[in-house]
Amino acid sequence: MAENTNKGGALAGLRVVECATVVAGPLCGRLFGDFGAEVIHVEHPKKGDPLRDFGFTIDGINPWWKYYDRNKKLITLDISKPRGREILFDMLKDADIFIENFRPGRLEAWNIHYEDLAKINPRLIMIRVTGYGQTGPYSSQPGFGTIAEAMSGFAEMTGEPDGPPTLPQFPLADTCAGFYATMAAMFAIYNRDIVGTGKGQVIDVSIWESLFSILGPNALVNHVTGRSPRRIGNRAPTSAPRNTYKTKDDRWITIASATQTTAIRMFELMGMPDLVKDPRFNSNSNRVKNVDELDKLVTAWTTQHTRDELSKVLHAAEVPFGPINNVADIMTDPHAIAREMIVEHTDVDGRKLRMEGVFPKMSATPGRVNRVGGALGADNAEVFARIGLTKEQIAELSKSGII
Repeated sequence: MAENTNKGGALAGLRVVECATVVAGPLCGRLFGDFGAEVIHVEHPKKGDPLRDFGFTIDGINPWWKYYDRNKKLITLDISKPRGREILFDMLKDADIFIENFRPGRLEAWNIHYEDLAKINPRLIMIRVTGYGQTGPYSSQPGFGTIAEAMSGFAEMTGEPDGPPTLPQFPLADTCAGFYATMAAMFAIYNRDIVGTGKGQVIDVSIWESLFSILGPNALVNHVTGRSPRRIGNRAPTSAPRNTYKTKDDRWITIASATQTTAIRMFELMGMPDLVKDPRFNSNSNRVKNVDELDKLVTAWTTQHTRDELSKVLHAAEVPFGPINNVADIMTDPHAIAREMIVEHTDVDGRKLRMEGVFPKMSATPGRVNRVGGALGADNAEVFARIGLTKEQIAELSKSGII
């Protein structure tokens, strides 16, 4: 059983070794760590994880590093060297999951093959996260989330009709890949431990396919209609009204009255109940066809009221709506506070950090934040001692650049 500070976590006893950088692979490991697994994050002794230098660092705090690499033990090891490879193999003898995100063929060039790992640990599950997958003509190319967001169709269908394709400013594709990798690993654990095969397997996750798979039945739509999704701003091709609407105090809200009952309540609230009898707006399909006229009416109404005024009446009428929040709004929102969407954690230096909480919620085995991303090699002594290395050996390996 793996030692872990989150004794009651759903994954207590699960051991994960993570040789991955930036977001997709490390997010997968972080999710395991959030729910009690022991996650050992392996970094190059000199280079470290580039995520440590993402965005900005203020007073020694890099938000990306602190967040994505929380709940992990941090060690340094050059697995490209023969001695580093040997140490990695020793660590994987009793591991459940091995996460890596090197370009296909890189591990094999270092003589690290799943077939050899399976001989020493047949139960090992290996997660391989890459831009395009382990096979196919693009597999050898470097892959990043931004490229996947372009190639998946996401950018082409996002933005205003007369504007350029639009990319997200957060790691959308990487996040999808991290989620899929975690889910697939749990499928593999179920097959190994509950179905009872006792065997691990290789999980091949591509960032490109991860995002493509969540964008809806676009391929089937194209097959049936011969058309591809087009940019329609904040509207939806499936329902109306659905858009962002400006308010009297220059704020914004979003409304999604897709069902007939919510549309009726919306029209009544606008003081225009007869709209439901108007052939342009008497059904969802007709509202979609006449969305320009509908949005003009809704905007004329919302701009007569402040965001707070609209929030009260729309909530009271149970019309699906939400304010367009920034993160500062969320951090003071009473519902977000009640749900622990934001939590406070005391770092090793005593500083209190507020960050995103653990999700999803579990009643019997909730996840928690036990530690945040720390110093390079912070847990070398503990982890390497466990596989039999003495202090003198660790010091020598450090001197030679292996650790």
